[in-house]
Amino acid sequence: MATIVNGTNLRFYWEGTAIGEATSCTINLSRETRETLTKDNVASWTQYEAGRKSGTCDFEGLISYDTTNTDVTDIFTAYNNGTAITMRFTDDTATHPYWECDVIITSLSFSGAVEENSTYSATGTITGAVTQGTEA
Repeated sequence: MATIVNGTNLRFYWEGTAIGEATSCTINLSRETRETLTKDNVASWTQYEAGRKSGTCDFEGLISYDTTNTDVTDIFTAYNNGTAITMRFTDDTATHPYWECDVIITSLSFSGAVEENSTYSATGTITGAVTQGTEA
């Protein structure tokens, strides 16, 4: 029987340090296609070729100013400066795969409802290639 990875174990590492107090993380990859319709196939099914790739990284968490990991002030600083940061999506287990990319934070929000945990939510656009490797 297959061993399914527990989502709790997957997280983003920001420049090698885990994003602190994270509650969710998602990497979204997409590829455009380009239509290759010619006079030779005009009456048949539409055909496509692979085009450009792009992606985003979404992550959310609880706001903490004393986490030993990457916190909301680091995220804000990268957002404010437009700095590309290296993100790794991994469960940090030896022999397991990871996906790594440079990300520019394009959206950042903070929330603080009465008697609720304060939270942040961020989206980053992937700039350049996404690489896959194996944790050592």
